[in-house]
Amino acid sequence: MSAGQPPLEIPPCGCGSPGTALPSTCYCSVEDLLRVIRRRYSLAVLNAISQHQLARYRDVAARLPHASSSTLSETLGALEAAQLVVRHTAESVPTATYALTPAGEKLLSRLRRLLDELDQ
Repeated sequence: MSAGQPPLEIPPCGCGSPGTALPSTCYCSVEDLLRVIRRRYSLAVLNAISQHQLARYRDVAARLPHASSSTLSETLGALEAAQLVVRHTAESVPTATYALTPAGEKLLSRLRRLLDELDQ
């Protein structure tokens, strides 16, 4: 490390290089997922999309009236990059639709079960 450069951030699992440690001890992928779902409105957007087979942007925005359009767009982009949401476009329809990926459905399902268990 040269002078003036910030120190490297070591992941919480201590592996130092994602993908080089055993999957049973490396939590880097979990950290990446947590960064996405900790974003403001991420879980609410996932939930809004889950209420429709294919959700249009306006469907999501209607469920989250306090979220700005830029925040919703950024959140949808982050969820798409994390492969929790897939964006569908068709030439015949000028607007895109969003759907949960199998990973997004599984994540929501598991979070709901966890919350149900905590309520008991």
